[in-house]
Amino acid sequence: MPMYTTKLTFLFALICLVGFAQKKKYEIIEPPSKEIGDVLEKRMVCIYRNIYAPEARLRFFPFNEYKKIVLISFELPEASTDIVIYDTDKPLVNAPDKKEVDLPLLTKKQKLDQTRIKEKKILSTFEIDKLTDILYNFGYKSTKSYKGLRIADEGYSCYNPRNAIVFLDEKGLIAEYIEICFECRRREESSEKIKSGEFCTEKYDLIRKYFYAAGIKYGTNKSKN
Repeated sequence: MPMYTTKLTFLFALICLVGFAQKKKYEIIEPPSKEIGDVLEKRMVCIYRNIYAPEARLRFFPFNEYKKIVLISFELPEASTDIVIYDTDKPLVNAPDKKEVDLPLLTKKQKLDQTRIKEKKILSTFEIDKLTDILYNFGYKSTKSYKGLRIADEGYSCYNPRNAIVFLDEKGLIAEYIEICFECRRREESSEKIKSGEFCTEKYDLIRKYFYAAGIKYGTNKSKN
């Protein structure tokens, strides 16, 4: 085959490949229809399935490793606008007084800062049993896909956490935690190893009521927070 023919063939193949890639890159994905949305929403409803007995629930991480569990409420510190970055290679002239920078309240391998906690409740064996029952025995009505789509955790874009489930080690240090913003229906977990169950539609409200019944009012009382 002549050299110019080979080059033309290669160029044509390259153009086709680039065109296909561009078409694939900018392919428009249509949002699910109302029918699909309604079906998936119904499947996200919580149902109580009573699958896991008390001893089985305690085999989930971190309940299987840490026995001292605390519910807390707290206020996030206000973000400071007075942040100064110094050039350490030059002497400081008329430098302002050094201010202490606080660590985040929930920091692993640190003690809970009691001065920043509004409310605290150490859970009894009975209360841990109730908590694990909510986490692991309430789940989605169905996890089956519908027309290629699956259900996903819902939540808002905001995040102003005021509550947390904290797991302490034998030294009283923070080992793991589940930080929760009930207002925004979102959470942050300290480790990917944590098994917190399926967060079906009513799960946040079930946990919120559990906190409230345990005496944790801040962040859980809808009429005041």
